[in-house]
Amino acid sequence: MLKEKIFLGLAILAIFATACNRNVEYIKYSGPTQGTMFNITYCSDTNYNNEIDSLLKAFCRSLSNYDSTSLISRINRNETDSLDALTEEFFKVSKEVWENTDGIFDVTVAPIVNAWGFGWQRHETHIPDSTEIDSLIQHIGMDKIEIADGKIVKRDPKIQIITNAIAQGMSVDYISDFLKSKGIKNFLVEIGGEIYCSGKNAKGEEWKIGVDKPIEGSGYEYRENQIKIHMSDMAVNTSGNYRKFVEEGGKKFGHSINPTTGYPAENEMISATVAYPDCIRADAYATAFMVMGSEKAMKIVESIDGMEAYFIIHKDGETKTMESSGFSIYE
Repeated sequence: MLKEKIFLGLAILAIFATACNRNVEYIKYSGPTQGTMFNITYCSDTNYNNEIDSLLKAFCRSLSNYDSTSLISRINRNETDSLDALTEEFFKVSKEVWENTDGIFDVTVAPIVNAWGFGWQRHETHIPDSTEIDSLIQHIGMDKIEIADGKIVKRDPKIQIITNAIAQGMSVDYISDFLKSKGIKNFLVEIGGEIYCSGKNAKGEEWKIGVDKPIEGSGYEYRENQIKIHMSDMAVNTSGNYRKFVEEGGKKFGHSINPTTGYPAENEMISATVAYPDCIRADAYATAFMVMGSEKAMKIVESIDGMEAYFIIHKDGETKTMESSGFSIYE
């Protein structure tokens, strides 16, 4: 279920730019966070970079699996059952998407994701056998946890939570809400490829974003756009299976793990781009869609008000695209 954060080409034109009015300039701030990079551009006469940095650090102290002292890490070790506002929101949305996807999105899949080598527990390439999967899958399932009165109740102490598939999208919303609270209307927040954009760019136009063509092994240095989209007051996220995988005996295993089977999903999906008014749900649903396949995923997209999607699939020996009924407004 864990997904690669596919960096959305960030063909964001003129974000380094000039002024959003006569006296106020666009400020750009970038740096590392959550094992990836953030890029934030906002139009303001006040520099909020220090506050943004503090918020990102606070977010990691709550929800980073890669920080052994974070709240989620301590919850995983059963050192505490207390939640803060961020972890409560995390579990609330995770449960919502889990229910809407019939259990395909499940943040308790951590033990299996780690066993495959796609989680925070790093080890040499390892293909778990059926005995190991059968043992671990007994400790998977959001029906085994409950959130009540600011605490998490684990019915199984071996339950562990992985945040990767939703936390970066959630952190985008976290920073975006902060900028809105300061009265900033024109901004773009990108963290690990998850994006929320508001208002206009420096040219007074909607923000322009490139969605990557799925080229195996491509990275920052080598990439091409599949399409370019334009939007405002909207989040967008892409999940894909073509950059992160393990290989054994000539067979490739992608990192999109199906929590109901314990194995990487095998279907026609290559990448899923989701547009939605908030980034936390765009992130979560893009993850789930990679696992469930294009037909079921598109039915869910069409059933959710405000959601649009663009899928790249490999079917009948060729690469094709699918898009939801309203996605063309972004093209």
